[in-house]
Amino acid sequence: MGQAQTRSTKKIMKNKRNPKFEAKEEYFIRNGGILLEKQIAISEGQCIGARQLKIFSKEDIEKATNNYDPDLIIGRSITIAHRNVYKTILEDRIVSIGAPIHPDYNPKLVDRYLTEAAMAMVMNHGNMVKFYGCCLETATPILVHEFLPNGSLFQHLHANDVIAIASNKRVTIIKWADRLKVATGVAYALSYMHNALSKPVVHRGINSSMILLDDLFHAKFANFGLSVSVTPGEKPQRRPVEGTPGYICPEYIETQEVTEKCDVYSFGVLMLELLTRRHPLTMARSGEDLVEEFVTGLVKNCMMMEMIDSEVLGQTNRGEIQRVAKLACSCVAKKGDERPTMIEVVKELWLIQGRINK
Repeated sequence: MGQAQTRSTKKIMKNKRNPKFEAKEEYFIRNGGILLEKQIAISEGQCIGARQLKIFSKEDIEKATNNYDPDLIIGRSITIAHRNVYKTILEDRIVSIGAPIHPDYNPKLVDRYLTEAAMAMVMNHGNMVKFYGCCLETATPILVHEFLPNGSLFQHLHANDVIAIASNKRVTIIKWADRLKVATGVAYALSYMHNALSKPVVHRGINSSMILLDDLFHAKFANFGLSVSVTPGEKPQRRPVEGTPGYICPEYIETQEVTEKCDVYSFGVLMLELLTRRHPLTMARSGEDLVEEFVTGLVKNCMMMEMIDSEVLGQTNRGEIQRVAKLACSCVAKKGDERPTMIEVVKELWLIQGRINK
């Protein structure tokens, strides 16, 4: 077996510039090797606490999806992951399977999918979507996650109430109390990413489509394909700008330096989205900037209140709105060192909800 693996590996290296893989075993060797390298890099070689990854065969996935039956598709991600999401049953549980929209080899997507898998192996938090495993026998890896019945936060903020989600429930506009619950859950997850691991992990892909909801509207953070680990105390590493327009930190766009404060900015944009029910990506595509418009409105207090979603105005008081708006604006401060940490954000959200005393 060792000789066969060596021959396969040599064949892959020979075709590295223009890979043409013919056998699922060769896909497995390539994808598995990259995944292992990523996992070791993220955990700094320390696999303590890392979770075992379930490896599904190509046949397992084909059987579960009925050969990728389009009737099983419940969603499609095109902004970052470029995959169809299938709702199905695998090993006696309901799961979502993310398979590439285009099956051809795409090194950028391979890197994102394997990054997501590697991150899942070293991270474990109640506000993150559970990762069950992956298939490495295809040109681009296929990922298997838990199924969340309430769809995405995006659907509950921006879809109108006649559209049904995958669980056959009708989408309703999310209530203010649940929006605060979602914000707190996402803040917890980011605080964990920034502080609980050997090296902080920056998500870089925060937007309302990346946040899935369970039956009780608990937030589950998803899609870690753009995530990178950073080394505390060292000069931030420069990386090509990634993320969703409208949510990306301007400082990151200017310097290409990745720090935890990039996520803090994106989270601040998400909070403004929760307050206003305006979609940052849609605004960015039309040349508008949610942050700029809201901060300008905050200076003119009455103008800021005009931007608040009518559902919010009817469900809470002006004082709470102002406290949340102030927190959001601190997160989107122009300079990273002027923004709070995610630990501080979590504490303030608890204070706003009256769950702890100062």
